[in-house]
Amino acid sequence: MDIEVIGTVGPPTRGTAEDVDRAPANSGGRTSLAEPTILCALASRPIHGYELKQAVQEMTGGFLSLDPPGIYRMLRHLEGTGMVQSSWTPGDSGPQRREYTLTNAGWALLVDWRQFLTRQRQACLLTTNAIDVALGIADQSAERADLPFHAPAEPGGGA
Repeated sequence: MDIEVIGTVGPPTRGTAEDVDRAPANSGGRTSLAEPTILCALASRPIHGYELKQAVQEMTGGFLSLDPPGIYRMLRHLEGTGMVQSSWTPGDSGPQRREYTLTNAGWALLVDWRQFLTRQRQACLLTTNAIDVALGIADQSAERADLPFHAPAEPGGGA
């Protein structure tokens, strides 16, 4: 079965159901946003490791900053599992650089990450709403979204 990956930056690509099957569907080990942000940055164009650091920081508004050794470890892992491929390209004004691109399996993994993060976002929203109710601030949450939080004097009391 062919799967068209759309709604991402860069050209749509086609993968197979096998590509999706290789992408993990459970949350096992998904405690960091490093992998999906690196995959997303690679979806825009071939890119080398140091550029990934800047792309991830821009993409996340500075909330996520990856160290270069961590980026290269992740790239080696992704390449070893067939999610990305690399090639050497001439440097602008120096030595050759290794540029990375997504494979069909990498595109499928990016789709899987989107599905996973969408479920996580929904779970976070529901949990946040439940916390607001528990703290008695449910009806004020929209107005207080940009204000620093001050805990109520007593559990279950008003804000």
